[in-house]
Amino acid sequence: MYKKILVAFDGSPYSQKALTAGIELARCCGSELHVLTVVSLPEYAGTVGEVEEMVGKAQDFYRKKLEKASQQAKAKGVELNVYLLFGHIGETIIRFAQEQECDLIIAGTRGWSPLQRLLMGSVSTYVVRHAPCAVLIEKGKEEDGNG
Repeated sequence: MYKKILVAFDGSPYSQKALTAGIELARCCGSELHVLTVVSLPEYAGTVGEVEEMVGKAQDFYRKKLEKASQQAKAKGVELNVYLLFGHIGETIIRFAQEQECDLIIAGTRGWSPLQRLLMGSVSTYVVRHAPCAVLIEKGKEEDGNG
């Protein structure tokens, strides 16, 4: 069914729900499973040192979350390929999916109202609009934080 699955993951409860779905699909379909975390950097920083410091902190922070994700997949008998990239979140997810020739992207969403989406935008909305493949959105509810 799906040969390569990409899960957009930021460690939030919404992305955790997407990861769980990705693990189950990969287990059932025998798919490759890729988990991508993208960290956006400020457009303007005072110094290169500030950017390097932010990159280092992000690597430390997300490394722990990605290790936990790998353990979760391994417990279900699924090998997980993890990536941590920096850039525009939506664009980076789309570019990665194209480069890896993924046939499915799974992302979580908060379940915002139409007005919240209009005002704040949404990575999942961007992914749905620009994806080169099928997209599965795991919806959550803003008020419960658990999806």
